[in-house]
Amino acid sequence: MIFKNPAMRLTISLVLIMVNFLFFANMIGFIPNRSESVMEVRKGMGESLALMFSAAAEEGEFQIIQMILRSTVEQNEDVRSAAIRTKDGKLIALVGEHLANWRKATDGKSTPTHISIPLFMNNKEWATMEICFTPLWADSLAGGFKNSFMGLMGFMSFCCFIFFWFLMKRSLRELDPSAVIPDRVQRAFDVLQEGVLILDEKEYIVMANQSFAQLLGKTPGEMVGMKGSELGWLDCQTQKQLQALPWFKIINGKQTLTSGSMRLRNNAGNEIKLAVNASAVGGETGKNRGALVTFDDITQLEENNFQLNTMVGQLKEANEDIRQKSKKLKILASCDPMTLCLNRRVLGEKFAVLFNRAKSKNTQLCCLMADIDFFKKVNDNYGHSTGDEVIKMVANTLKTNTRKTDLVGRYGGEEFVVVFPGLSMDKVVSIAERIRQSIEKKVCEGVKVTLSQGISSIEFNAGKPDDLIDQADKALYAAKESGRNRVI
Repeated sequence: MIFKNPAMRLTISLVLIMVNFLFFANMIGFIPNRSESVMEVRKGMGESLALMFSAAAEEGEFQIIQMILRSTVEQNEDVRSAAIRTKDGKLIALVGEHLANWRKATDGKSTPTHISIPLFMNNKEWATMEICFTPLWADSLAGGFKNSFMGLMGFMSFCCFIFFWFLMKRSLRELDPSAVIPDRVQRAFDVLQEGVLILDEKEYIVMANQSFAQLLGKTPGEMVGMKGSELGWLDCQTQKQLQALPWFKIINGKQTLTSGSMRLRNNAGNEIKLAVNASAVGGETGKNRGALVTFDDITQLEENNFQLNTMVGQLKEANEDIRQKSKKLKILASCDPMTLCLNRRVLGEKFAVLFNRAKSKNTQLCCLMADIDFFKKVNDNYGHSTGDEVIKMVANTLKTNTRKTDLVGRYGGEEFVVVFPGLSMDKVVSIAERIRQSIEKKVCEGVKVTLSQGISSIEFNAGKPDDLIDQADKALYAAKESGRNRVI
């Protein structure tokens, strides 16, 4: 399968061409043989020394021979040891560990590391100069390979393969005929206001329109060949997050993806939010060949929505504030501010509704008029603030002992009116007695008071609400005249 890859086939072809050129260059002598060069140098050194030693021997300067031999060994790192051996085997000059290093060839010929050269005196051979050199390279397969033509060829093949492989992958990515977008198609996409990307099955960008490129401050051509995941998406740091990108889902088999959103940081460092839609790009066989992805910049829309939500929240708070204030205003408009009982106006309106309903349906309706006994003395003896507390206490007692459907109103000063819809006279008298006894037992600001009450019912033929109140008021007057602190 690997040899079906166009990049691999081209890479191998280029490497084989390079290897053939190296073989040809070696055949015609363009690549020097290092071992032959070294051998020539060693041969020349030996011949030069042999000429000098032969001349010195004829002059009898054996001390000079010893000195030159020592200097040659010490100054030349390539020479391990050297010696001059007479024909009878006697050593007359020795430098270095020659006895340990020297190995005489069985055929008497010199080798690359052991050179033997005859010395002449008076045209007769009188001695032999022996020189022991270091090996041409390390005594290992790796060392021999490294310093050979095969080593050069192996190194060049490996390096060129790596270089050609990456070069071909990059070139084919941009020059693949199947990925070429015609100019007319590019121009058509550039007209669109929304950003468009076309990616291949390996998520490489093969086309980007002008709108999307401008988001990143690039040109469409600069984006071709980049990976879609390399564009600076936020919250896409882990492999799991990268695999969740829309085009990966499309490439892995999903046909369409709508209503997604992504965040991107452009080259100016600003964060932008994009609405994303993606669909598959099919090949001739029906297999997904890539993905077409569209982007709408919704950064401003998101900001507007945020501001709108903020304004809606503020409006809700304002409405709630208005509602609370309206509630307070309604209470102030309908209630007595000190006792929070119904004021006289609202009491009259609500009483009229209950009265008319009782008349039309022939149901029970009673009215109670209450007055605090000797209230003027409370104000005179204890002050008006104490008098106000006493009025509040009586009002609270009345509200506590009545129903929510009953009307409790402050009629004026220390007088109260209570309307009981649907209750008989006997039941209202019982409630009134309970209220009277409760107030009689209480002490308010060190003061004890009593309550006189008068009750009337719609049964006594009142023609209107005021008639019923007048009847209750007459009963209250009778209660006061008969000794107060009672119910009449």
